[in-house]
Amino acid sequence: MAFLQNMAIKHKLISIIMLACITGLVLAGATFIGWEYNSFRKEMVRNLSTQAEMIAENCKAALAFGDAEDAKQTLQALHVEPSIVFGCVYNKENKLFASYYRDYAEIKVHPSKFQEGGFSFAEGFLTVFKPIVLDGQRIGTVCLRSDMSPMYAMLKRNIGIIVIVIFLSSLAAFLVSSRLQKVISGPILSLAEVAKAVSGKKDYSTRAIKQSNDEVGLLIDAFNEMLEQIQQRDFELVGAKDQLEMKVEQRTAELTTTNKQLIAEVAERRQAEVALRRSEERFKQVAESAGDWIWEISAEGVYTYSSPIVEKLLGYKPEEIVGKKYFYDLFAPEVKEDLKKAAFETFAKRESFKGFINPNMHKNGSTVILETTGVPVVDDEGNLYGYRGVDRDITEREKAEKIQAELIEEIESVNRELRDFAYVVSHDLKAPLRGIDTLAKWILADYADKFDQEGKEQMDLLLNRVERMHNLIDGILHYSRIGRVKEEKTEVDLNELVPDIIDILAPPENITITIENELPVIECEATRITQVFQNLLSNAVKYIDKPQGRIRVGCVEEESCWQFSVTDNGPGIEERYFEKIFQMFQTLSPRDEVESTGVGLTVVKKIVEMYGGRIWVESKVGEGSVFLFTLPKQMERVKDEKLQACII
Repeated sequence: MAFLQNMAIKHKLISIIMLACITGLVLAGATFIGWEYNSFRKEMVRNLSTQAEMIAENCKAALAFGDAEDAKQTLQALHVEPSIVFGCVYNKENKLFASYYRDYAEIKVHPSKFQEGGFSFAEGFLTVFKPIVLDGQRIGTVCLRSDMSPMYAMLKRNIGIIVIVIFLSSLAAFLVSSRLQKVISGPILSLAEVAKAVSGKKDYSTRAIKQSNDEVGLLIDAFNEMLEQIQQRDFELVGAKDQLEMKVEQRTAELTTTNKQLIAEVAERRQAEVALRRSEERFKQVAESAGDWIWEISAEGVYTYSSPIVEKLLGYKPEEIVGKKYFYDLFAPEVKEDLKKAAFETFAKRESFKGFINPNMHKNGSTVILETTGVPVVDDEGNLYGYRGVDRDITEREKAEKIQAELIEEIESVNRELRDFAYVVSHDLKAPLRGIDTLAKWILADYADKFDQEGKEQMDLLLNRVERMHNLIDGILHYSRIGRVKEEKTEVDLNELVPDIIDILAPPENITITIENELPVIECEATRITQVFQNLLSNAVKYIDKPQGRIRVGCVEEESCWQFSVTDNGPGIEERYFEKIFQMFQTLSPRDEVESTGVGLTVVKKIVEMYGGRIWVESKVGEGSVFLFTLPKQMERVKDEKLQACII
């Protein structure tokens, strides 16, 4: 770094800061690009494998019956994914059974090597092989091949963004360092100016101004001390007569000052005595009018002062307490020794204390529970003089808390019984449903050619009803577990979670779902927050009845919470249904009787309220709806989880 040696100090500081910032940004950008590259490769493999599994599932029947045309039509569904250049189905002899080529142009993009399963990046493509299994036997293989254009586009875009970020960050670093370098260079340049002035004018009374307590500040102190020594040495050269006169004047001034100080101290002491008397009077008035018992004890524990309220609390008059009783004399006998030991351990440490719960005996023999707060009183030499504090009667509060704890335990017991009952009922209901579902599918598979159109529709309706009942039972079980079954909290990046939910929903082509702005990273139970967004988005998709459906997910940061929104341009909701839709088993149209269980929004409401947020809807008929909900920035359950679970 020889080029820095002859630069001005402010330019050196700016150059060092800029070099460090740019180096850090370049390393961070390279790390980010590498991570994005690896993540995108994994995502491509996952997506292509999922599509291969779907194709394999849909081609089982075609392979079983040797229907190549049906398999080819199934492969034609790959045209919605422009990156897939080739797809095919092999039979169990590994011979080509059906194929698909992008843009219907049979470009030679066959893989050079057949595999029964797995994936590979080779020949400029990602190739995935997925076996087709029927009754435990492989009857064929699906092969999908995708080009790498999405990944290259992603890398190009990210590199461009990083270059822009580095440029803007470097510009910002330059501007900030240009201003902040004055913090270091300013005091040094100021010291240089003072040194130049002292050298030129020989004025040793000049002093450099200290601006900080760092090494530069120490240098300025040393420089000023050097000037002080030089100036003092000049003063010592003055003649003895002048020194003597100066000393006489100084002593006279000192005596005058001392005399004035003594007069001022006498006046201050008198004022302090008056203020002390007034303070004692005010303390006495406050102590006598306060609702709490104010007291003082000596270091041995004997009462030296007691406010009159003690008679109301414990039945004793102040004169029966002061000088006659120790604080532990009033403790209940069964806890007296333990509380006495704990109190004197605190006295030995000279610590303040508060919230000390102690049962005391009333003069009439009843028990009074007090909450004590105290502070040590020490003399001028640091010796413990005693303690001063306040006692508050919390007898009724303790009784109420005991009753509350008993009620919570009773409600928890009922909740456990209800949970066990719900599990047994759901198991008993699901068993016949599974039998009906299996029987109906078997009838459709074996006797499909014997059903007319109406018969098939009736069987499909039966399967839909079975699925709806199964989903209804699952929804009720999910609802009953919220607030009682704890799940591990993790950091959830909603920028990754919401797109995954959208991919799973797979909305129709006429519906677009967009995320309007960046979503936060929150600490919560991933399953619960997934249920919230999945229910809101699936409801929006289901009810859109327009040729071009639009759904928007947004988030606004407020002072103590995030406000999320899911907006659609569907048919809208009448205002009279705004509260009804969040109730259990409530639906709005005949179509819901088939497609909805009436539980989803109830689950969403319960999860949001469990985290201390709220949910509501805003809508105009014919224009669409907006579902809004808030989540506090500190994503914690309500403080009393047991009581909240019981209330729910």
